Order: sequence, then C-alpha cells, then structure tokens
Amino acid sequence: MNALIKYRRIRLLLPIVVVGLVAAWIYWSQPRRADLATFAPSDCLAFVEVGNAAELLAGLEESQGWQALAGPIGAKSNLLTNRWLVRVARWVGLGNADALLLARSQFGIVFTGAQVGETGPTLTIRPLATLIIETHGSQRRVRPALEGHIEEFARRIYGQPQFTRKQIDGAEITEWSSSDGVRNIVMGFLDSAAIIGNDETSVVSCLETKRGKRAALAGDQFFGDFRSRVNVPDSSLFGFVSRSGVKSVLQAYALYKAASSDAVNASRLLSDTAGNLVNGLACRSQFVEGMVEDRCFLALTEGVVDKLRPTMVAQDRLEIGALPFVPPDAYSVSIYHLRDVDGFWNDLNAVVSSHADVIGALAARPLMRSLLKPYGIEDPAAFVHAIGARIETIRLEENSPSVLMTEALDRQSLRKLAAQRLGPKPRTETVGEFEVLLSSSDNWGASFADNHFLIGPAESVRRCLQVQSQSIASIEGFRRSERLVDLSLPLTAITFKSDRQTAISFVELFSERERPSFSTNANAVDQAARSLPYAVNVTMLKDTGFEWTSRSAFGLPGSLVTALAPER
Repeated sequence: MNALIKYRRIRLLLPIVVVGLVAAWIYWSQPRRADLATFAPSDCLAFVEVGNAAELLAGLEESQGWQALAGPIGAKSNLLTNRWLVRVARWVGLGNADALLLARSQFGIVFTGAQVGETGPTLTIRPLATLIIETHGSQRRVRPALEGHIEEFARRIYGQPQFTRKQIDGAEITEWSSSDGVRNIVMGFLDSAAIIGNDETSVVSCLETKRGKRAALAGDQFFGDFRSRVNVPDSSLFGFVSRSGVKSVLQAYALYKAASSDAVNASRLLSDTAGNLVNGLACRSQFVEGMVEDRCFLALTEGVVDKLRPTMVAQDRLEIGALPFVPPDAYSVSIYHLRDVDGFWNDLNAVVSSHADVIGALAARPLMRSLLKPYGIEDPAAFVHAIGARIETIRLEENSPSVLMTEALDRQSLRKLAAQRLGPKPRTETVGEFEVLLSSSDNWGASFADNHFLIGPAESVRRCLQVQSQSIASIEGFRRSERLVDLSLPLTAITFKSDRQTAISFVELFSERERPSFSTNANAVDQAARSLPYAVNVTMLKDTGFEWTSRSAFGLPGSLVTALAPER
C-alpha cells in the first residue's frame, strides 16, 4: 500500500519536476544583455547599438512603409522567414548558426575616425567603423558562419580577396584585402564577441578597450547621463555622438559642401566654432503605430540655453495653418516660430562669439552673415529686423534651393534687401494677383504676397504663388502626419518632408529583382509610396539643449542601413 502511494506521488511530482527543469533550462539559456559600450574607446566619435536584431526586423516588416512597398518593389513580405525558429533559437539556443546569430546577437557600431583622401578632383571621406557582434554563443559554432559570410561579401566587392591570419596581443586576427591592399575587412574574436572593421587599428583598439587596457565609453559619466535620458527599454536602436564626433561631422559636411579653398577654410572655422557650442548628441528609435519614432537630444554647452531661451521660445503656440503658398507636390516645408527673431539673432551671434577662440571670434560675424546667403539675403541683421516671428522654408525638389517666406513687417526694408540680390533694375512679372521681381542676371526672384515676403529661385517662387486653395495641406499623406503633432507643446520648429524616395531606397535593398523597381513597375511603386504619410519632425528647446522628435517610414535604422549598405 505504501509503495503504491509512493508510486502515485512520484507520478504526480515527476511532470512538475520535468517542467521545472525545462523552465530553468530555458531561463538560463536566455542571452543576458551585454553592454557593448565596453568595447567602445572613450574617445570614439560615435556609437550605435541594436539590442535585438530580430525584433528590429520584425518591426520593420510590420511597418506601414514595408507593407505598402515590399510587393511593388519585389521584396519579401517577411524579413524573418520563420519566426518560430527564431524564437526557439533565442529561448533555448537551438538551431543553425545563422538562426542563432539573428536571434541571440546584439550589434554595435563604433566610429573611431575617418580617412580623407582624393580621387582626382573628388574629395573622399571614409569613416573608420567597427562592427561589434555579441553572439551569446561559442566561437566554435558561430565563427565559421561569420567567416563564411564575410568571405562571400569580400569576394563580391573585391573580386579575389587576399586572405591572411595573424596573432596580435594574443588575439587571432583574420583579414580580407583587395588586390591593391587599399581596402580591408578585419575580424577578431574575444570570447563570444566578433569585432569586424575596415581598419586593423580600430579593431585592435576595441579589443584593448574590452580587455581594460583603454578607457571605455561605458565608464564615461556624460555618456551614461545621455543614455538614461534618451534610451527606453523598448528602443530598437540607440546612438550617441560625442562632442568631438559632432565637430567631425560638421567638418566633413563643410568639406563636402565647400566649393573653393577659401570656402573650405571658412567652413572649417564655422564647424569648429559651432562644435564648441555642443556637448554631444544621443538618439533612440522605436516603432510606434506602424512608423519609426526617432527621439534625439542635442546637449548644449552650459549657459547657452539660458542665453537663447528668452528670445527663442515664443509665448504663444506654433500653428501649422493652411500653408497657402506651399505646393501640393513640394518636397518639404519647415515652419519656425520664434518669440523675437531680431533679439534671437543678436543672442545667437553673442553666443557663437563667446564660445570661439580669438580667430573664431573675429570671423564669427562674417560667417554668421553668410548663413542666409543661400536664400539671397546679404544683410541678416536688417532682414530679421523687418520680419515677423514665423518663418517658412519651402523646398520643391529634394536637391533644389529653398524658397524663404516670412511675414513682411517692413516692406521698404525688405524691398531694399531684395534689390541687393536682384540688382538695381529687376524685371517685373505678374503671377495671378501678385507681382514678382526677377533678377536681370540670373534665375532669382522675390515677391510680396498679401502680408508675406518670398525670395528664392524664380520658378519656385512662381509655383508658390500659383498654389491658391490646393496647397500641401489638402494632401491626405500630409494631413495624416499633421495629426501626429501635439501643438500644445512649446515647439520651435516643425518640418514635413516627403518620405517616398527614402523609403523606396531602403526597401529596394531587399528586392529580389535584378533591375531597379522603377524600370519595371514604376506606377505601382509610385502609387504605393504616395500612400505613405509625410515624415514629420518637431524641435523644442529643453533645459540643457534641443530635443528633436520625428516620425517616418523607417527612421534612423533605415537611414543607417541605406548609408552603410554596399551598392548593388
């Protein structure tokens, strides 16, 4: 009898014990989140982290942009071919190497510098980037798969790459090089993490940082404060740009835009001066209602916000309005709402001068005067004194100059400013009920329309004056984006931008068709892209800097993938 009772107890307890053991096994098999910032040197320029690649891909394939464009472009509707296998691989660590890499890995990118060179008359800037993959698995299982993928990639871009292995400070380094030895892919392994870069020095630097031989970004208090302020638990991506990184980005942009040696020197000086106002930048991305929401915070040097706030932040709230001069097919429109434009300009000049060195301070005002030259304004001080608190910039094509539109408080002063750009004897033309002043020497125009002043490329000004009732505000995609904006907040700026080409470029990276989608299915792709909401971003001045929030089809994750992906 006792034996029977004991047997029944064992039968009852055995399933419970088995379930408990299985649950414990699954729990202990879960990958523990690693801090990839421990691989990043404290003096790196930028750091980007993706905590869960599978969740990021799942969010992308469920987004409005992917659902609309994948079919017409010829991409798979599912980026994750078998979600069940991915979940099993993540929960219990079972599956092939590729499934384990996708399901369990964390990814980080460390930018340590840039190489500047010249190819004929063209200036080339190559970022030095290192990819960190914390596989949460054994080298024996995942290293052959990673090396196989890199080998395939190297053959695709180098043709016949040169392959070498060597030891550096106890770590085995694998390298694939182009035939001329100029381009390289370098990989090292440390425990369960793969470190892959386009420069051996950068890879070794990350190895040394993880081993404690160099200071890590993870130990930087400023970085930690940024991380806690911007990042949230369900973020798909987190990025950080250091103060030196901001300067490097500004300098690279200045070099890219400069058209002469004098312009290069002036642009470098301006980027250095502007960089002195910034302490750093942090961003995070998450999926919200089928779109990617990016939130960034630009920290300013101590005292800058207090100096700018009185004249920058308006007492009343920004209103989008009917936008009567923005054509329905405009690429973008930005609306700026300041409390005192004249006072803000003076404060901005004072802030820039006070944070520059002696040479920068002397050059600050001439450089600041040049900021409005692309709009045809030669005297910014007189301009800001003659306009109201609302400013709009209207860009009709992605790469075309913008039209600047403001409230005209002092028409006489604005007419004098227009004459400086258009010449002493501008031609006149009537567009609808408005008169347009046209330059006699080039394609530039200006107009007073109702109580507004417009200046920009003549053809663009004409199109703005012809809008009448059919403005961009009548477009469904624009109205959908407009509803995303909380106008009760003290917004300083709003930008609406067509997201069509950006979204198409991202999805085309995954197309299974050999020819570009626009050559085979242009109408369907265009119609699908037009169904997407406009990308919208808003800017506010916070306690220690600017907060910038945007909603778009694929956001920062899509932009990063598009920028880093090799050409097809």
